[in-house]
Order: sequence, then structure tokens, then C-alpha cells
Amino acid sequence: MNFKTIFILALKNLKRHYRRTIINILSIGISVGIMFFFIGYYRGTYIIMMRESFIKYQSGHIQINTKKFDDKKIQHYITKDTIMTNYKIFTKEILQIPNVIVVSDRLINYGFLSNGKEKMVVQIIGVDPENEKEISIIPGSIKKGNYLDEQDGIVIGKKVQELFNLNIGDICYIQSQTINNTPNILLLPLVGVYETGFYDLDKNVVFTNLKNANILFYTDNVVNKKIIYLNDIKNTNKVYSQLKNKYYDDKYEINTWEYYGQALLENEKSDGIFYTIFMLILIFISISTIMSTMYMSVFERVREIGTLRSIGWKKNEIFKLFILEALCIGLFGSFLGIIIGGIPTLYLQYVGIEYSKMSEVISIPIFKIISRSELIDIFISFFVGMISTYLGALFPATKASKMLVVEALRTN
Repeated sequence: MNFKTIFILALKNLKRHYRRTIINILSIGISVGIMFFFIGYYRGTYIIMMRESFIKYQSGHIQINTKKFDDKKIQHYITKDTIMTNYKIFTKEILQIPNVIVVSDRLINYGFLSNGKEKMVVQIIGVDPENEKEISIIPGSIKKGNYLDEQDGIVIGKKVQELFNLNIGDICYIQSQTINNTPNILLLPLVGVYETGFYDLDKNVVFTNLKNANILFYTDNVVNKKIIYLNDIKNTNKVYSQLKNKYYDDKYEINTWEYYGQALLENEKSDGIFYTIFMLILIFISISTIMSTMYMSVFERVREIGTLRSIGWKKNEIFKLFILEALCIGLFGSFLGIIIGGIPTLYLQYVGIEYSKMSEVISIPIFKIISRSELIDIFISFFVGMISTYLGALFPATKASKMLVVEALRTN
């Protein structure tokens, strides 16, 4: 019996047992669709969005500071061993490295913010407003007033503004330790209120320009942190190696976002294990469904199998018949699955779902659920659908091919 004849008969059998065929196609289609959707969803939300959010809001791609910076306690960030002098020349050199787009120079310390009556601990960050506009979320998140620009003032989060009942133009008292380890207070007008949706940032961080920060800390045109932003996260290790080769001495500490995001990477691993188990369960369900329905098909078609054997069909041809029926189901089911999974995938790919309200209960700001599917996802999902169908039909097809002709014909 030639292959074409077996294939045509397999298609006719699918049409003849259309209810069973539809059940199997739907089973494969739903499993493949869920798999296709979750691959893109996991890559988009749990890899790309989470990493980009962490880099944008917390770490940058690469950070440079002196090795003494992390050795000090919080209140002693500003010391002679932690600051960088002539930082502008340093910045120009870094900007010459390919793939570097912005170097954010910052002067960071902890202190107190007060409205004259109450006070709270905050992180005080002195920034270059022009550079921050290119990479920071703060300039685009101003809800009241304006960003720093050239104004001599301070920008605070909405949570702090509500807590202290401050209005634009009100005087804020900023207190911190100086480089000489003495207290200092700076009075600055409130020029802007930002709201990112990231609770920790909105409540605990205030921004001013580098000039004011240097005045507050009794320093002279210095910074203590360089945050480097690249054109693509994929270039991180390449730029890191170039920086290490150029600034390898024992004065500077150079770390990538992975150093600061170790908890994030651990979460990715645990989430990856969870989704792998989830996918395996889906595949197991698909294989079980196909296997059970194919076994049912074998038992219902015992006389048919006996008849085919009696007219000259060989064991391997019976085997091929059942396998071809299953593969056709897998083919149609996989196509259906790509459509089922493709609809929500396309929506998340181009629209997404806002998630900013959850930022108060998660440690890493994921402001949007997105999908980033790739062409290979289609091939992986399709391949898994076909393999699941084949494995589900393998044992029933083997059983059908091994039936004895006489016993099969006697069966009612």
C-alpha cells in the first residue's frame, strides 16, 4: 500500500470520527496556544520589562564609584575616599566608548527632608538635569510644577508632598552630614512634584542639581557615582570589559546591573522553573488526551483493523495509518494553537496592560505587562504540538499494528 493511499484513508477516518477529531484538535490547539502565549509573555514581562525597569529606575547598565563607597555606612557616603574629582573629564572619556549613550553623574547621600515642623529620612541625589532628561523617568513624571532645569530648587515625590502638605514654591529644609562629618541645612524651594508609580522612589528620594548638592555636603564640584546607560542591554559585558581594561586600578569599583540585580536574576530563575513545569504539565495533558482518545479509536476499530489486515495491509501500514491520523490532528491543532495564542500575544505585543497600581506591593516596578514573541516561538510551539501528538499516538498505533487478524475479525 503506497503512502498516498494511507494518507487519504487517514483523512477520511478523521472526517468519519469528527467528534473525536475535534476534541483532539482542540486539546492540542489549547495547549499549543497557551505555550505560544506564555513564551512571549515570559520573555516580554519577566525578562525584558523587568530588567529594563530595574535598569531604568535603579541601577543603569553599569555603575562606577570608588571602592571605598560601599565600605562606608549610610551616613558616611560623603568622604574624601568616596568622591570623584575632575569627574567631567572622566565622563568625556567614557562617552567615547562605543554603545555608551549617557553618563549620569550623581552626588548621593542620605539626610532629612523637613517642612519646618516634621522631618523624614530621604535619599538626596544631586544630578545634572540635562543628562537626566535623556534617561531618567523623573523629568517625564512631573505632576506639579517643573523639573529642575536651571531652577535653584528641589523635586520630591508625590507621597512626600502629600505627607508634608507641601505646595509648589514652599521652602523645604534639607539636612545632611557634610564631608567634614558636620551637620548642614539647606533651604530650597519646591519646584516640582513627580509620581512614577514606584512607591519606594516616590516616597524616599528627592532630587536637586549638583550645585546645591555640593553646597549641602561642603564639597567642591565632585560626584560619588557614575551611572552609565547603553544603547542595548546586550552590549553590557562588552562595555564593562572595556571599562575594566581602562580603569583597572584599585581606586574604582565597576559593576554591571547584574551585580545589583542578583535578587532579580534569582527571581527569573525561579519563575523560569515554574513556567517550565507549567509547560510540561500542558504537554503531559496533551499527550494523555491524544493517547486516551487514540486508544479508544483502536478499541472501537478492531474489526476495521482486522479487515484491513485480511485484505493485505501489513503491520507497518496499520501503524502508519494511525500515526498519520494523529499527525494530521497535530498539524491542525498546532495551527489552531498558534491562532489561539497569537491573539492575546499580538495585543500584549502592541498594546500591553498597565500594571502601575501594583508597584506598591512589588519590589521591582513592572508598569506594563507585555509580550515579546519571536519567530522561533512559533516553530517551538508547533514542534512541541506535533511531538506531543506523535508520542500520544505511538503506543495505540503500535497496539493496533500488532493485533492478530483472526482475533480482530471475531470482535464485535
